[in-house]
Amino acid sequence: MGKHTLAPPDAITVDDESDHVSAWKDETDGIDRVISVGLSIDQPRTAEYVADEAHVSESTARKHLDRLVDLHVLSAVEQRGAKTYYPDGAYQHFREVSQVVEEYDQEEIERLTISTKEEIERLQETYDLDSPEELRSRATAEETTSSEAREYFKKASEWDQHLRMLSVAEEALDRYSEFSQQDSGAHHASA
Repeated sequence: MGKHTLAPPDAITVDDESDHVSAWKDETDGIDRVISVGLSIDQPRTAEYVADEAHVSESTARKHLDRLVDLHVLSAVEQRGAKTYYPDGAYQHFREVSQVVEEYDQEEIERLTISTKEEIERLQETYDLDSPEELRSRATAEETTSSEAREYFKKASEWDQHLRMLSVAEEALDRYSEFSQQDSGAHHASA
């Protein structure tokens, strides 16, 4: 009997990944791959990074990224001598508002607004503070223990998320009739 050796599991998946990349490249235009990567990044990235992730040349990525900056879909900033790109905050907010109007009816958005306000009020009462910034300041106070600081930072982050969601929900309510009429008009046109 001979010795049997097993191949490492990731040796099998190398071809699978290239198959997915090939399928993505075959089925998706370069601009759409650049948009997909550009909107999914969570920190400023160079055209070189986006090009690598989107499987396009760096010049193609830069051309599309600069156009997306012109359209206010992405923002750009110089960092350490390199131009970097990241999702534009106002555009992201608009997309979130549109998505809420698409996915929920007006009554559901009203309930979301109320429950979000209740969560914010609960945090204000629990910590006897008015903002997540004040909670972060408390976390860095000299008398705060490390476990308290950890909790305060976590709760401040949750508070930020509630405030962001409240802003989205309030704007969705303000613009509900406008967005839902546009949406129903599109449905009627396609029917």
